[in-house]
Amino acid sequence: MKRYNRLFMWTAIAACIVLAVYTWTALHAGTPQRDHAYRVEANRITAELNRGVPAEDVVRAADSPITRMEVLDAQAARKNADLFFGGAGLRHDEEFMVLPVYADGAIVQYVRFAYSVQGKGGMAEETALVLILAVILLVFALLIYIKHRIIKPFHSMEKLPLELAKGRLTPHLQENRNRFFGKFVWGLEMLRETLEAQRNTNLRLEKDRQTLIASVSHNIKTPVSAIKLYAAALGGNLYESEAKRGECARRIEENAEMIEKLVGDLIATSVSSLSEVAVERGEFYLGELMAKVEEHSKEKLALLKTRFTIGPYRDKLLFGDLERLAEAIDNIIENAMKYGDGAEIGITFHEEDYRQLIRIENSGAPVPPGELPHIFSSFWRGSNSAGKPGNGLGLYMCKQLLRKMDGDLYAEAGGHSMAFVLVLKC
Repeated sequence: MKRYNRLFMWTAIAACIVLAVYTWTALHAGTPQRDHAYRVEANRITAELNRGVPAEDVVRAADSPITRMEVLDAQAARKNADLFFGGAGLRHDEEFMVLPVYADGAIVQYVRFAYSVQGKGGMAEETALVLILAVILLVFALLIYIKHRIIKPFHSMEKLPLELAKGRLTPHLQENRNRFFGKFVWGLEMLRETLEAQRNTNLRLEKDRQTLIASVSHNIKTPVSAIKLYAAALGGNLYESEAKRGECARRIEENAEMIEKLVGDLIATSVSSLSEVAVERGEFYLGELMAKVEEHSKEKLALLKTRFTIGPYRDKLLFGDLERLAEAIDNIIENAMKYGDGAEIGITFHEEDYRQLIRIENSGAPVPPGELPHIFSSFWRGSNSAGKPGNGLGLYMCKQLLRKMDGDLYAEAGGHSMAFVLVLKC
């Protein structure tokens, strides 16, 4: 804001300098030479009068600079002569000159010629001055507008991103209907609320996780101790009869199942936090979704020399979360880039039972038939994932998102391709 104030001050100084220079130039650089054509016209008219032509018969030129011509008799009263020679009756923008008319060598009349003193140069100077003042006022008005409508609102929120980065989520932004920052302020406030909700969710999940870990750690000690005890008994041949050894083995199996259940609960709790991703149900057109997908993937696939095609579709209204759905499709395309052969990825469209089907197919070796039923399981990775980064949660999350939108996701393995089909509500 201080820099802007300095800019405003220097602009004012520059404007004053421009006006001062222009005024000084107009006053001291010399008055533009007036058009002396009125002298020529006055001398011509006077010459005709000297030849005896009556004043009322004298014809002025069409472009004559003379605005008026008045005649005074040489024998006129002193009072009238004073008024005549003093310029009485002239307008404020007129000047005059008086020439005598002779007859037989004696002055018989005086002729007063009036002419306008506002020439073309004066009009140009006044017009230029008005334009300069108008431009200066416009610049000042623009600077004031920028200060109050752009700089000042932005100055009031400049510290918010830093506060959000530090995790200070308490300050609220007031609603602003500013045409430049209204949506920006609204977006920042939504970001703040989202971060705050996410932090609260993370705190709750962390508390639940710690509680679960403590509970599982405590509960798992009993079956582990029992298994160790029974295993030591079997190893030491403490049981002579076959029935006792069978009973001991059964006990070990029961405790192992108990441990397996506790581990399953731990995994289920870890995955449940992933499924709590918020989905905003809304309406959008299929064209909007495809525009986002093309924007995110087209250039990236072009750099990888992967042929990327989007088939024809009918731009219809769909229901769901546009942003989350675009993320899901991006995830599937990322998987196609990672596990396919990189030659081609195509998107086609079908309609079935009032549902919109979006099929994403990539060339390359498909998932083996025996692994296909597990492809959407959490933390599961196929045999083709060796040496490739990942955690086995991408497709699981995509399916969970589609189900939250009343849709679904399934996979199809072809001879030399792999396809994923998104089912959307329309």
